Amino acid sequence: MNDIFKSVEIEINHGCNMACAYCPNSVASRIEKGHMRPEIFERIISQLESLKFAGRLSFDFYNEPTLSPDLLNFIGLARKKLPETSIELYTNGTLLTANLYRQLILAGVSQFIVTKHDKSDDYEFERTLQLLDNDEKKYLTYRTFSEINLTNRGGVLNGVGNTISTAFMPCYLPEQMLTVTVKGNVVPCFEDFYQKNQMGNIMETSLLEIWNSEKYKEFRSSLRKGLRHKYDACKSCNRLEVL
Repeated sequence: MNDIFKSVEIEINHGCNMACAYCPNSVASRIEKGHMRPEIFERIISQLESLKFAGRLSFDFYNEPTLSPDLLNFIGLARKKLPETSIELYTNGTLLTANLYRQLILAGVSQFIVTKHDKSDDYEFERTLQLLDNDEKKYLTYRTFSEINLTNRGGVLNGVGNTISTAFMPCYLPEQMLTVTVKGNVVPCFEDFYQKNQMGNIMETSLLEIWNSEKYKEFRSSLRKGLRHKYDACKSCNRLEVL
């Protein structure tokens, strides 16, 4: 199927062990808390398998996925059911030991995107880097927070990101991706911290039905036309990278 999402982000746990000034975790709390139940994760993967999904899969929203006790099992299941999928792990690296890094490769991670954030004292991943060989580093993209294109996260943060008005700019992110929250709710964009544009729940309606719902199609159409003002999480968003 060529007209569905190319990227799926799954919030396997709500927590993060950092609260960076450029992240909503520094000023607010996630409205959903806890760890994703295995039956929710399994349902998502099963439905992606039925769609022959071969896009990008990651395990984040505003969380640190290495805090999840189920991370290795979840990645292993995803790799088994979705052999063509690119499994990407976005992490702050504070808990990513060399041993865990290697276990995650064996479980099925295709790429690590490790970001060293502000105030990362006694940084674990710097020790890990010293222990990895060149073959193991092929799986790694390593960056600092200064290399991130910051945004105001759907208007949640003041004074973060560009000051150019995006009020009537089209946004195509909802055409490409979706996020499933820790409780199984689907939102069209990773900027929607407060889940204002919630489209349905995976335990009540299938991903494909949610994606093809009139509500979701209207949302994507409006964003294509630059009608950000129709939606609370979009009208103040200053993200310029919209593809």
